Amino acid sequence: MIISDEMRAAMRDPKARGDFDDVVAIADAFRAEQRSRIVPPALEGGTFRAYNGGSLCWVTPDGQEIRVLRNNENLETTVRHNLPDGIKAHELSLGRLLGGWVFGNWKGAEAELRVGSIGDSTLGGYLVPSPLGTKVIDLTRKKARVLQAGALTVPMESNTLTIAKVTADPTPAWKAENAAGTFSDTTFGKIEFVAKTLVALIKVSIELFEDAVNLETVVENSMSQALSLELDRAALYGSGAAAEPLGIVNTTGVGVHDMGTNGAQVTSYDPFSTAIEKILAANGPSQGLAAIMAPRTWGVLDRLKEATTNAPLGAPASFQSLQKLVTNQVPITRTQGSANNASDVFVGDFAQLLIGARTQLVIEVSRQAGDSSGSAFRDMQIWLRAYLRADVGVALPGYFTKIIGIIP
Repeated sequence: MIISDEMRAAMRDPKARGDFDDVVAIADAFRAEQRSRIVPPALEGGTFRAYNGGSLCWVTPDGQEIRVLRNNENLETTVRHNLPDGIKAHELSLGRLLGGWVFGNWKGAEAELRVGSIGDSTLGGYLVPSPLGTKVIDLTRKKARVLQAGALTVPMESNTLTIAKVTADPTPAWKAENAAGTFSDTTFGKIEFVAKTLVALIKVSIELFEDAVNLETVVENSMSQALSLELDRAALYGSGAAAEPLGIVNTTGVGVHDMGTNGAQVTSYDPFSTAIEKILAANGPSQGLAAIMAPRTWGVLDRLKEATTNAPLGAPASFQSLQKLVTNQVPITRTQGSANNASDVFVGDFAQLLIGARTQLVIEVSRQAGDSSGSAFRDMQIWLRAYLRADVGVALPGYFTKIIGIIP
């Protein structure tokens, strides 16, 4: 809050002081409310305000709004649906829509028929109307471990999006009276999202399409599960090549705790303490951190024992406070020197991992498609190809540490 000379004069005037105290009280309350929000450091240096009842919204200097969603917030709420009169988005069914496309029978799916006509169909491919497409994307987000750990979603309304991030804070300096002050600048960088295509291929029998009363759940779960697993892998291990995002493991500036030339077993919680120490050394937080690991690593940690009593090994507070998440997208076949059965753990403030996501999901449906292993026509199946477009950006690499070379 900037206090002008006029305001300072008012502070000295008892008659005006009461009004000024009210202004100060309001300003203090506003600052306290703002401090209560978790604002990603990547979005410092501009205007931030709440949007849609609490979602993070970043406003660029030219007035552009960039909405940032936590995992418990739905992408669907940020998309304006242009639906025909009388149709409510939450009443639409993806299963009924797909059934209408496949069999041409729209009985009981009249609303889906009207909404489906909004999209395009080319060569058997259908653009899912946004209320249903964003629903599947939201299911994918909720299942992805990186998003459960705290990664934020940045909706993309085009195939590219650039946001600013702070790469270096200003350095303050003391000065003598009447001496020149020493100035330093905040250094800004940028995160450039370029939408990359993530594809899921699904085969469903015609009998299931015709008979299943829970078709919507089956199809949505199958799609979202396949997409979320690959989103996790790319966010953690993506190579950054043209076809896939750059994941944490290949991002410059991420901290590393190496278990050794040929790897080593985890026999204590020390590697996690060291990982958190590296984050603290980068001015990162000590609270709100998460660890993502392979099931094998989780099992080893869960079974750690005291050497003499064989009692469960007590964990330090730093390890206990970690949110621990498990996924088979962290492999146990990594090479570490002579070992080919190594694994990793990712420890960090996952609010610094940003997922740029396009807001449309495309589904193509075919009863004739085939490949070297068979064909939908021959096997009496419906083949679905669903794809979404997304990218990954790490805002503050120093807020992550990868523990590498964990062997059994």
